[in-house]
Amino acid sequence: MKKFTCLLLVGLAVLTGCKKDKAEGEDAPVGATQDSTVVSRYERKNANSPEALADLEALDKAIAIMKKKGCDDPLSWYYQGAIHWIPDTIVGKNKLCADYQNYTNLKDAWDNCTHTDASTEEIHFLAWHRMYIYHFEKIVRKLSGKQDFALPYWGYTNTTDVDQNRTMPARFRDQKSALSQSARLDSLLNGQPINGKITRKLDLTALNENTTYALFNQTIDAAPHGAMHNYIGYGNVYTPAKSKYNEIWQKNTDGMMAEVSTAGFDPIFWLHHSNIDRIWQQWTNSANGQQVTLAELKSLPWAYTFFDENGKKVTYSMEDVIKVLYTMDYDFDDTKVEPKKVEEAPLVFSTKGYSKGDTLSISSQKVSLGRDVKISLPNRKGSGVKLFSQQNKKGELLILSVTVSFAKAPKGDFEVYLNLPTNVKATPDNDHFAGFMTFFGANHTHNRGGRVGSGRKTKTFNFDITDEALDTNGMNKQTFDVSILKFDGAPAEDIKIEKISVLKQ
Repeated sequence: MKKFTCLLLVGLAVLTGCKKDKAEGEDAPVGATQDSTVVSRYERKNANSPEALADLEALDKAIAIMKKKGCDDPLSWYYQGAIHWIPDTIVGKNKLCADYQNYTNLKDAWDNCTHTDASTEEIHFLAWHRMYIYHFEKIVRKLSGKQDFALPYWGYTNTTDVDQNRTMPARFRDQKSALSQSARLDSLLNGQPINGKITRKLDLTALNENTTYALFNQTIDAAPHGAMHNYIGYGNVYTPAKSKYNEIWQKNTDGMMAEVSTAGFDPIFWLHHSNIDRIWQQWTNSANGQQVTLAELKSLPWAYTFFDENGKKVTYSMEDVIKVLYTMDYDFDDTKVEPKKVEEAPLVFSTKGYSKGDTLSISSQKVSLGRDVKISLPNRKGSGVKLFSQQNKKGELLILSVTVSFAKAPKGDFEVYLNLPTNVKATPDNDHFAGFMTFFGANHTHNRGGRVGSGRKTKTFNFDITDEALDTNGMNKQTFDVSILKFDGAPAEDIKIEKISVLKQ
């Protein structure tokens, strides 16, 4: 009699793993090993640690298998990458997937990532990517035959062993490995650690001060998430000469990771997002952390469609997602993935929750961001506002909202500060720092066939500046002084501030 050993997992039945012992004379699964380990929880390890070597070997083996599968197979490398996104059109014959030439050939679940201009408070970024890489992890476990496989993370935000942790793991630099990809920044491929101005965007001080899921979700999307996508693709300074052959576009363009439509095809994508998932869980476990609510997810319903390790399509409702999001079957080697003990209603941020009286100051003066700028907004109402703090949990949040416009997303990025004195050095770890403005995916749209147009695009960045206002006595000053500092990009990139506001909620 065949024996079945099942993994118990809290949540939906579809998230339950099951291991079938091999019967006599039965063929072993593809890539199977002698490992018969069955575990109830898996551990995602630091990819630059010796403990992760076996998992990286399994990932290499699985992706090699996936790359041999046809693009109509949900377990193939091409299919899984296209779930994130795929270019609208492949110019010339598609050498990697003959039956995909343009967006009229999309397959089930393709083009489903959450990088969109549809909303300035895209609430699904962290949640959708957690579910995406979770299903990919199960596929690798099945194809590699490593029963205790867990997806490693690239710990580039770690503050210990910095150079080691900021070096791309060796297996991803080995040209003989299935994890190799030439369309990346040369210095990373040559084994040099992440360096230069990008390191400012790896500082998590301000990110972890967020006290609402929505603002944390939006802030981490800009940095380190988006900033690292761009850096892996072309580094600190973009020049057209740095373009490389992108095998998905089948032409020279930005590096694979720097484009939403090709990022999911670079194997380093998975370790990058495993680290983003880890940072999110660390914040959730902290005193400031909040879980996303069902109401937030339902405010902008999203399609959560993936494939399990057997190639079966799995679709989740918003109710399904909220049930499983914090009860996954894995932990990180330094962070537990678990629900947060809820003692009171969570703080919730929403741009839809504003009333006219919530606006403390606003300016619609068009300002070019081709250089550093300082904008002073009059503070006529702020002195009467009692801000949220650990000592005043009934207080209000203070939000800085910056809307910018551009014809094409800039390659440079920006740092935003509140009440920065002229004699204080601008650094992301000081009391004046509000956050980053980066533009990974800003040209991206979910409106099929509507990507090209003559109108300018807009993007709104919202920053929780409650702590910065408290630390700088900002509510008692005559003005809210906002400094926006430009880094990299062309000297006169076409980007303008359309509106800048200070709001309370």
